Amino acid sequence: MKLFETMINHKINKIQAHELQSIAGQHGVSLTQKDAHSISRILAGRNINVFDSVQRKNVLNEIAEIAGPSTANQIAKLFTQLTANF
Repeated sequence: MKLFETMINHKINKIQAHELQSIAGQHGVSLTQKDAHSISRILAGRNINVFDSVQRKNVLNEIAEIAGPSTANQIAKLFTQLTANF
């Protein structure tokens, strides 16, 4: 399982705006291009572990400051869906 966690974290930490928007859409999360761009800048190169609840909460707080609480809740839903099976 550690391999899957590493792969998911790597993808999230390297994600481009268009990829984030595509993944969000696949999981039923509505995300504007502007929000996807802002969020991808927050995530880029930070080595965030979305399986760690403290790190996840911190990054979601940053997303809420930039893109608003509604978008942060959408991203929280996406993170939950991505990490639920592990």
